[in-house]
Amino acid sequence: MKKVLSVLLVLALTLSLVACGGGKAPAGSSQSPDASSPDASSAAGTDVRVGLVSSSSGFGDGAFNDLTLKGLDKAKAELGIEYDKVAIKAVGDIELSLRDMASTEDYDLIIALTYEAIDAMKAVSAEFPEQKFALIDTEIEAPNVTCYTTADEEASFIVGAVAAMMKQNSADYGLGTDKKLGFIGGVDAPNIRVFYSGFAAGAKYIDKDMVILDDYVGGFTDITTTKEIATSMNSQGADVIFHAAGMSGNGLFQAAKENGTKAFGVNLNQNAVEPSVIVGSMIKNVDVAAYDAIKSVVRGTFEAKTRRLTMADGGVDMATEGSEVNLSEEITTKIAELRNKIGTEEIRVPSTVDALAEFEKGLA
Repeated sequence: MKKVLSVLLVLALTLSLVACGGGKAPAGSSQSPDASSPDASSAAGTDVRVGLVSSSSGFGDGAFNDLTLKGLDKAKAELGIEYDKVAIKAVGDIELSLRDMASTEDYDLIIALTYEAIDAMKAVSAEFPEQKFALIDTEIEAPNVTCYTTADEEASFIVGAVAAMMKQNSADYGLGTDKKLGFIGGVDAPNIRVFYSGFAAGAKYIDKDMVILDDYVGGFTDITTTKEIATSMNSQGADVIFHAAGMSGNGLFQAAKENGTKAFGVNLNQNAVEPSVIVGSMIKNVDVAAYDAIKSVVRGTFEAKTRRLTMADGGVDMATEGSEVNLSEEITTKIAELRNKIGTEEIRVPSTVDALAEFEKGLA
């Protein structure tokens, strides 16, 4: 049955490519364009095809997958590439989807997302050594895989600092006086703890007595459980909450709207979802990563390496555009100061719970 499903998926992908028009040069055959020609990148991209396999939260998550897709759309518009995407239903589907795409030999680059794809990417990249792959938001070592990570802790630090400053001026934002903030993660895993560690560090940098309540949903598509967690945190005095939970985060926004509390989004700018309660969003520009990986194939500069996108190079940040929550001039000035200190490494933001503990020891 599995073999039949694989054959059907390969057939579907083949028909999709025919519908897009044109043939494809053999995988790995992209050539470096003439830099003197203004249309070189677009011309080279006309034969480049890219495959994208989603993470478990899928397309339409209003977060990570959609932001990655934005990078592919930009590459299609600017570089002339074509792409196909596969939305998985479970983490176990990632390996099958990667293998089916690679076996067609129709893709110059195949992209997978997050830590969920680590094992699948290790297996499939080894099976197809001539195929180029990109892994976004995590990393492995393989001779045909380029990886991109982001300094999530840095932008999360800004979010934590802003949340703490809002609590210090609680009357201005309709908040309670308890020194409590909340963090909701999709799962309790090291990559999610990165967000927590940065958020807690930022809050405690502003007020070392700030308490961070944290809880984990158990998945990235469970809006109901997230809403219950947020409501519970609100009842305990944590009326500003940051999530790193993918689509599940919509439950936080619903709770904030109903309870008159405040929230922060993640991955892309989610402020417009509930602009009256979402203060800002920690953004990670994985669209830049996807576009950069594709461009390297188009230009023939693909390398198997890991690139870390930081606040200093625009890889991560906190966005307030689209929010109706007006931050004071004092807070906005402090944000600029903290960005600079992080960029110059005057502030070294912790990315693990252990590092957070050491960070706290150094606070006055």
